[in-house]
Amino acid sequence: MFKELLDKNTFSDVCVFCMQWGKKFPKQENAGVLFVGKAVNGWVNAETDIDVLFGKTTDRIFARGDQMEWVENLSGPNETYNTNKSAFWRVIKKISQHLYPKDEWFRYVAWSNLCKIAPSEGGNPNDPLYYEQLESCRKILEKEIEVLSPKFVVLLTSGWEKDFLFYLNGNNHTSSIEKVEWDGYETKLFKIKDVFYIASQHPQAKDETKHFDVIATLIDKYELR
Repeated sequence: MFKELLDKNTFSDVCVFCMQWGKKFPKQENAGVLFVGKAVNGWVNAETDIDVLFGKTTDRIFARGDQMEWVENLSGPNETYNTNKSAFWRVIKKISQHLYPKDEWFRYVAWSNLCKIAPSEGGNPNDPLYYEQLESCRKILEKEIEVLSPKFVVLLTSGWEKDFLFYLNGNNHTSSIEKVEWDGYETKLFKIKDVFYIASQHPQAKDETKHFDVIATLIDKYELR
């Protein structure tokens, strides 16, 4: 799937991303939480060679040695990227600590992005880059969900998820089963097959406490269903 994605790519100065999962992410089916963003904001390198990206070197993107641990390792002043300064990671961390309060949160959750190709200098894909990769990225996200088999997919994607939910639902309109309004925003809950999808906002410049409360409450409410 990634080879197909990269063969179609006509853009230069891009980076490529693949899902990550903690070492204790649940192995049983229909369990755990996968958090999804729009696109990676800069990444490990600008490599696009499929053999390198899925090889065994430190430049690989699949099954990296640090997986989700890097988020916690960089949660403080350093020379690269301080995850404590990211609203995206602060909200994910707070939700995860709510779900896994007795252990290291990052070992139990998984992370991905809708778009697997993004500008290497950071920022989200523009429209041409987004639509060029959309078909491949929908297939890849579907496969990621199949492989990880989470119970919840939390989409912090501010509406970008619509193209993907439509595809995941067999190219049919997806109706929410619950909607929560907060601070002028909406967070919607969908169920496709056995997976609950929480479609919400990118956390930047939002009230993080209210945002956390909405998502955590939905997960708590439907966890045993």
